[in-house]
Amino acid sequence: MDADDFEMYPIAHNGRVYNIFTGEDMTFREVRAMLDWLDAQGAFTEDEVLGSGKIYSCPVEDVVFEVDVQGFEVIVYRRGPAH
Repeated sequence: MDADDFEMYPIAHNGRVYNIFTGEDMTFREVRAMLDWLDAQGAFTEDEVLGSGKIYSCPVEDVVFEVDVQGFEVIVYRRGPAH
């Protein structure tokens, strides 16, 4: 996926504002479930601007999203079937 394929979508969820960068089609339900899952994993920290450098495999319903978290920015690299 080229950098030109990504678009940024701001979303307010549970009192925070996130920027979702993706070239994938995602429903609001998937985005909210992904954010909840990432939050439960401790992916979001207010003090760490650059993020953990960890790629998360985020299971949501019947798919898995490969994402990177940098502060409150989430970059969705890939969408694939759940195993």
